[in-house]
Amino acid sequence: MPRLFLAGVLMSLVFASSGTLTAAAATYEPRTDVIPLTTGLFGASRDSSQEMRTFRAIPFAAPPVGNLRWQPPQPVTPWEGVRRGDNFSPACTQQIRDFRALFYQSTEGSSEDCLYLNVWTPAQTPAEKKPVMVFFYGGGNTAGSGSAPASSGKGLASKGAVVVSFNYRLGAFGFLAHPELSAESPNGVSGNYALLDQIAVLQWIHDNITAFGGDPNNVTMYGPSAGAVNMTVLLASPLASGLFHKAVLESLSIFPAANPNPTLAIGEKTGLAFASAAGVTSLAALRAMHAPDLLRVPGSFSPYVDGYVFPDQIDQLFASGQVADIPIIVGWNANEGTPYPPFATTAADFLSRAERTYGDRAAEFLALYPVSTDADAQRLAFQPGTDGGFAWQAYTLARAHQAASKSNTFVYHFTRTPPYFADQHYMELDPPSLFGAYHGSEQAYLYNNLDALPRPYTAVDRTLADTASSYLVNFATTGNPNEGPLRGLPSWPTFGGPNGPLMLLGESIAPAAVPNRTAFDFYDSFYAQARGRGLAF
Repeated sequence: MPRLFLAGVLMSLVFASSGTLTAAAATYEPRTDVIPLTTGLFGASRDSSQEMRTFRAIPFAAPPVGNLRWQPPQPVTPWEGVRRGDNFSPACTQQIRDFRALFYQSTEGSSEDCLYLNVWTPAQTPAEKKPVMVFFYGGGNTAGSGSAPASSGKGLASKGAVVVSFNYRLGAFGFLAHPELSAESPNGVSGNYALLDQIAVLQWIHDNITAFGGDPNNVTMYGPSAGAVNMTVLLASPLASGLFHKAVLESLSIFPAANPNPTLAIGEKTGLAFASAAGVTSLAALRAMHAPDLLRVPGSFSPYVDGYVFPDQIDQLFASGQVADIPIIVGWNANEGTPYPPFATTAADFLSRAERTYGDRAAEFLALYPVSTDADAQRLAFQPGTDGGFAWQAYTLARAHQAASKSNTFVYHFTRTPPYFADQHYMELDPPSLFGAYHGSEQAYLYNNLDALPRPYTAVDRTLADTASSYLVNFATTGNPNEGPLRGLPSWPTFGGPNGPLMLLGESIAPAAVPNRTAFDFYDSFYAQARGRGLAF
């Protein structure tokens, strides 16, 4: 049945039952298409077109406010009539600020009432069963949203995928563990509410995405940074089992570096310290605090190994085969560390910090990053953070997956330095310290959204974005970036273990060996020494 006719029939049924239908209601234009959800009818945003329908601010869980603050996501109350979202919902509560290059910047304000998702679909009928791609944003689990311009679903949807973005709770709102919260939980756990939000979205997709022309049995998670951290947990979470079938993880994972993954017991101690810093002594008092006041309370939050959402140390879960055996793409950027504080910017400080940080292994570290002048220090200032942080995490996930899974692993190394911003306002957010292929800069390319950011792109940028995004849609379709509806791409080899190969995505798009292997070997050894054990896989 043509979708416009179906939409008209649905609208006729709804409004006929309420006595408000006119005869003209059966002939809706594409921008008024209506989708039947498990909770009610939802209309396309008014800027939809015949080729691309957009649905914004669809609720996937009840607002987590009042007594639902620090509770697992609860069901949405069904509604009568047709609900529509022409604008994105607020982001989840956070300190709204200008993030470098806008990659994690919300276009809306923030609120605790934030558990909404958005859908972009090129499908004309529910029978098309297009691959589904669901975006997990970055932002350190303290910022970000499903509405940042560079991560719009439109770019990938234009190549044939049904794309979903969504909000999940952040900071203390998403990860607070506390003994009283654990006591009131039937599972005896607390924290990880953000992960439960993400699982709720995957369940929503399973239950609803067919109506948008998507295939609930072909769902690909994708996203950068903290999004990749959270997806790594979901690879091993029994609560998410069967709800996704592929994953693209950019720039991070959650493997134990110098310390094991934090446990629920550690999280509960962190929660008690947070309550003390807030000046309260009970959970009831914490729940009664205004959200802006809670934002001002210092604290550090992350996923906790709780035996429920996050069953065990992630490397041990990979080693024992307790992770989803699905194809993955994982990768990192050449200059991940440049948005963050440098290791040091003078030779004296570089040598001093090396001694403090690496102790009797400082000579090994300095052999990797030889510094004798201030110019050397400035040239290498961000490389330890790139190699030992973001890149090591992504490389370790690739190795663990390749060793544990029967499914293919594909690895990329993104090397393109984006051009300067053409607009003065944005140039102020993009100082010289960020130049290079910095953390987050791959997103506009991989998601086919160059025009979301006002840079003077060249043919090299356009070709890279077209190719990289085609790889992702092919991968979402078939589990292999080389196979799918988008042809004529350079062949991307499967990752064969520590020596690679991987795919360069930059000025050149070609297979290559793993860069900086010697640095990765050093961090493997140093982190194993610091945490008192090697990685289990």
